[in-house]
Amino acid sequence: MEITFLGAAGTVTGSKYLLRSERANVLIDCGMFQGLKEFRVLNWDVLPVDIAHIDAVILTHAHLDHCGYLPRLVKSGFQGPIYGTEATIELAKVVLLDAAKIQEEDAAHANKHGFSKHHPALPLYDSTDVEATFPLFKHQPFHTKFALKDLEFYFSEAGHILGAASVMVSYRKTSILFSGDIGRKQDPIMRPPELPRACDYIVMESTYGDRPHRGPASKEVLRDLVNKIHQRKSILLIPAFAIGRSQNLLIELIELRHSGQIPKEIPIYLNTPMGQEVTRLYRTYASLLKVSSQKIEELFKEVHFIKSADESRSLNEKSGPMIIIAASGMLSGGRILYHLEAFGDNKNNIILLAGFQSAGTRGWALANGCTEVKIHGRFTQINAEVITSDSFSAHADQKELLEWVKAARQRPEKVFLVHGEPSAASELGHRIINQIGFSVYIPKMNERVKLEKMKAVTFAEPPSYDPQI
Repeated sequence: MEITFLGAAGTVTGSKYLLRSERANVLIDCGMFQGLKEFRVLNWDVLPVDIAHIDAVILTHAHLDHCGYLPRLVKSGFQGPIYGTEATIELAKVVLLDAAKIQEEDAAHANKHGFSKHHPALPLYDSTDVEATFPLFKHQPFHTKFALKDLEFYFSEAGHILGAASVMVSYRKTSILFSGDIGRKQDPIMRPPELPRACDYIVMESTYGDRPHRGPASKEVLRDLVNKIHQRKSILLIPAFAIGRSQNLLIELIELRHSGQIPKEIPIYLNTPMGQEVTRLYRTYASLLKVSSQKIEELFKEVHFIKSADESRSLNEKSGPMIIIAASGMLSGGRILYHLEAFGDNKNNIILLAGFQSAGTRGWALANGCTEVKIHGRFTQINAEVITSDSFSAHADQKELLEWVKAARQRPEKVFLVHGEPSAASELGHRIINQIGFSVYIPKMNERVKLEKMKAVTFAEPPSYDPQI
């Protein structure tokens, strides 16, 4: 068995891993590259594998950096099955349609105003490509084995977002666990991630491998910021991922209302059509959550759901205090950009960056002190107060990642660290080696590794530092 790291190697985006056995070729995740231009342009490259020989795709979850390349893969000729949990499949449909719509709108806008270097500007894929992808989806339950040729798969709960899974792949006497994105132990909605089953190899995310989530709890952050905008009569603008983050924010805001910690009269707006559809799916699949469907229904009655583009535009004419939650979470697109144009220059307003910001995104620029960002071909001045907080993250932090891998039921031959910036993967690798004693390898983009050869690895006690880190 061998694995080729086609994405999320040396970066936190574009998860794609090609796993080859004697009879099967399977992609684990099929994500879109986001963030820096040097990564985004990779979406347009021909995938360096023979697509006709890919037998299937296995999805860990429905975030764009894990499923967003699927329509492009199908457009390029892939016709095999795409497996995921039922909730992941339903979320992926919503995510991909939204991604296509945004790409189509961005291309049309660029062509109308002539600010694209490409003539004409084209989307990576369109809604027709997404619709062609849907018939290939096949859902599988958690905790039930399913097979494809000489490979066997098993989904366990990763706790990251609704439907998120870690994937165990077994081939003869060899097994490899793909962690997917690992969730938090304490999350407002999701159950904690299941601990690793016994396996020979682990492919593990390292997003926050270099740091813990510091600072006050997410509810405390929200409480203080909402009370601040109440005093200022201003606006709290929260760029948020439509899956998971938006629902967590809404639940904590309403709970703060009910406990009297923030004023009840401040309106809360969710301005993301995709987020609203996702919220419906959270109700549908509440059995996977630690919050009941009834409670979700009751809490969300107090939220103003913005549906039409006209309603969205009218928000920009309102005055504070009010709270607006809108996608995208890294300010890379969506309705949040129009609100940023409308409210970003007012020093009394607050922008809360409540999640990981990939390098090269507008969110990353603001988090690093930039006071001017380019939106729709024009530069917009940002005078609003920018607050960053890791407390809202749906990713396990360094401590939780170490606890997760340490709990492995047998000593793995190798832990491959992916889905992290180089500094995060390196720091986590040092700690896994020195604190736990597992052997670590950090793969490079497009690197191919034969797993059987690694079975010969011997372990020193304590293990020596791996020069690949």
